Amino acid sequence: MKNPFTRLATTVVLLAMAFNALAQAPVTPAAYAGPRFPGGPDSLRALVYRSSRLIAPSLARRAVVQIELQDGQKPVNFKVLGPPQPAKSELAKATQAAVRYLQAQMPAWQPAPPQPEDKPGKNPRMLIALNFASILSGQPYSYADQEPVFPYLAGLLQDQRNANFKNNPEGTAVLAQMVAARSTYSNLSDYAQRQVRYPAAALRGQQQGKVTAYFEVAENGAIENAEILTSASTALDEEVLRAVRSLRPASTPALLRGQPVRVFYVVPFTFRIQ
Repeated sequence: MKNPFTRLATTVVLLAMAFNALAQAPVTPAAYAGPRFPGGPDSLRALVYRSSRLIAPSLARRAVVQIELQDGQKPVNFKVLGPPQPAKSELAKATQAAVRYLQAQMPAWQPAPPQPEDKPGKNPRMLIALNFASILSGQPYSYADQEPVFPYLAGLLQDQRNANFKNNPEGTAVLAQMVAARSTYSNLSDYAQRQVRYPAAALRGQQQGKVTAYFEVAENGAIENAEILTSASTALDEEVLRAVRSLRPASTPALLRGQPVRVFYVVPFTFRIQ
C-alpha cells in the first residue's frame, strides 16, 4: 500500500512542474466566446457610431451603456452606467437620445454557445461605448475575435492553484482552470482590483462604495483613456485611476480578422470597511 503522504508530495511536485511549464509556454490569444452581433463587431461599431454622431457630433465626451440580451438574443433593459451627469446636462440628453436610437435600431443578437459557468435563467450583458466626438476609425470595439494577451496575469493562476489545492489534491480541475482562465477579462479585472489600496484619507472618513472604471486597450496593447464611470468619493476614484493606469500593456492586442484593434473594458471596484 502506497504511503498517502508520498502520494500527496508527488502530486504537489507534478502540479508545480505542470504550472511552471504552463507559465513558460507561449501565450495565445483567447477566442471571444460571448454573444455576437449580426454582421460582427464592425456592424455593431457602425451602429453605435451612427447613434452618437447623429445626436451630438460636436460633444467631446463619452458614456457607457449596458444592455441585457433576453434569452441571449433580444436587447432589453438599456442602462446608462456613466459617467454621472446632471439630468439636463448636454451629455445626459445626448446619451438618452442615443439610447433611444439604439433601442429602435438594434436587432437580435446571436446567442453564445452555453458555457459551464453560465447561471440558468441569467441574461448575458453587453456594453456599448458612446464616443460622441470620435471618428469611426477611432471608436473602440465592444468585442473582437480574440482577446488581448496579458502574460503577467499568469501570477493569478498561481494564486488560484494555491487557493484550490487544499480542496483538490489531485489538481486536475485546477490545471483546467489555469488553461481556461489565461488572458481573460475576468483575470484582468481581478488583477486590476488587486492593485488598489484603501486610501488613508478614505478610511479616516469612513468612505465606502463602488467605483467603476472605463479604459481601452489600444492597437499596440497600451492602456489608454482611463476614466471613472461611477464614483464613490474623490479619494477612492483617484486610487482606482492610479491602479488602472499602472496596468502593464498587453503583449498582443485584441485581434479582429487577424488585425490589431482597439477594445474597451469596464471594471468595478468595491471598497468596504470591514
